[in-house]
Amino acid sequence: MAKEQKTRSDITLEGNKATWTIKSLGDINGLYLGTFVFKTYLNPMEQIRANRDFRELMGPNPSSAPEHESFLAYALTQLKHRIISAPPFWNSARFENMEGNIPDEGVITDIFGAATDAEVLYRKQLKKMKKDSITMARQAAEEMIKRKEEETLDEEEDEEGEDDES
Repeated sequence: MAKEQKTRSDITLEGNKATWTIKSLGDINGLYLGTFVFKTYLNPMEQIRANRDFRELMGPNPSSAPEHESFLAYALTQLKHRIISAPPFWNSARFENMEGNIPDEGVITDIFGAATDAEVLYRKQLKKMKKDSITMARQAAEEMIKRKEEETLDEEEDEEGEDDES
């Protein structure tokens, strides 16, 4: 997941799901077109499963695998657990229990990028909602304090008025 703040108008967030439509030209299979729905985050058990799948895919000596293969294995195992629905080109390209066995690695990178950017956008949205909630709560508290102070002043003025009449 990238730390930098991203703005992507091609990703739509709805609750904890993100929708993204790919239109990408691959080097081997040509045009990839379709809509993905991603989870905007993985819960702890999904993270553990994705990492277990990654280790399984990398085999007994993962440190000897080239960085490129390690990235592809990571991207594919993350996507396995992040994708809720995918276009037919993704679902039909299966290898063992993994979808997305397409020959165009750049397209896999694009899809993985959209899925992780969706998480960044979702977390950014959550942060803004929390900040807005705190601001609204602070304003409400300040208004209540102000009303209470005004009520107290009014009561004191009423008491002073009663003392003057006596």
